[in-house]
Amino acid sequence: MEFSGMKSWVARSEEGERLSDIAHNLPPIPVAGLSSVIQIVTYILSALATLVIALRIYVRLKLSGTERTWGWDDTFAVAGWAPLWPSVAFLIIATRWGLGARDAQVPEGMLAYYQIRVKEDMFYFEVIYFASSILTKLAMAVMILRLSSTRVYAYIIWGNMVVLGTNGFICMVIMFVSCSPIPALWNEKLGYCRMPQGWMLVSYAGSVVLAMVDWTCAVTPFFMLQGLQMPKRRKISLQVILSLGIIGSAAGLVRMGYYHAYDTKAHPHESLYNWGHTVLWSVLEACLGIIACSLPPLRKLFASFYPSSQGKSGDQSRGTDVNPARVAQNWAFSQCNLEETRSSAEKSVLREISLMTCIQYPASEEF
Repeated sequence: MEFSGMKSWVARSEEGERLSDIAHNLPPIPVAGLSSVIQIVTYILSALATLVIALRIYVRLKLSGTERTWGWDDTFAVAGWAPLWPSVAFLIIATRWGLGARDAQVPEGMLAYYQIRVKEDMFYFEVIYFASSILTKLAMAVMILRLSSTRVYAYIIWGNMVVLGTNGFICMVIMFVSCSPIPALWNEKLGYCRMPQGWMLVSYAGSVVLAMVDWTCAVTPFFMLQGLQMPKRRKISLQVILSLGIIGSAAGLVRMGYYHAYDTKAHPHESLYNWGHTVLWSVLEACLGIIACSLPPLRKLFASFYPSSQGKSGDQSRGTDVNPARVAQNWAFSQCNLEETRSSAEKSVLREISLMTCIQYPASEEF
């Protein structure tokens, strides 16, 4: 009986290898319709995300001077962007072999083989994209922590990060243990699956948690920024920018409407087309997330071109827009350097005044 089972498994594996060989020797399908849209949107958003990340690095390293140093939010943002282009590469390859194509565009009798080829590229895309999204959302969370001046909001964001990391770990484990070997996820003849619907389960769970994280990171700043000492215009702009994550979460929720197509047995028609919608919305979510988390640090870049955006004229006409932390710091440091004859004790006291003022107004110049 055991020998019979082994023989059956070997025969199944050989059939899977045969299907895999055919799938990897298929001719490309002309890119048209949704496939073209996927390519265009992917190229544009990926290039825009890359530009924003490059500007963020420039601002942190060149324009911030001694006021700001490279933080963990910057590290997470760059780390979240780094996997973007590898995931894009797999996505573009998949569009050449039918991702986003209608059934009528696929050569007759070859749909199953194209599904294997496309789903393999989608697997690599999904794993890399998911890691990118988690790192990007961690960047947004850490950035909000830098703005937070109360423990309540800090606890909320920290809880958000724990949920995000736990969800990511569980989803990855399910993804990699659902089938043995892993290629059986896209070619079931290569092995067997403990959880045939593992991919779909991970997709639903991941999307729901990512959306919850986006909404938490978007809503929290509205309450958190109310008590900070900063010009009203800057406060509103930060609230709007930090809430852009809602757009990304909306893309993730729309994507959930196409996950049913992963079950090709229950939904055999237009599978490649529906898969195309899932990855298109994934690209929107990933790129918009990268852009949104990098916009606040770019304020200094815009301020260098438009000094009035710093609120200088407003500071003269409205006393409430004057930054007390910056005034105190400038005064204290000027007093430290006023006379070389000042004792070290006097200078220490003046520096302490500056430090205490910064603590009193922790986020007035955070970005």
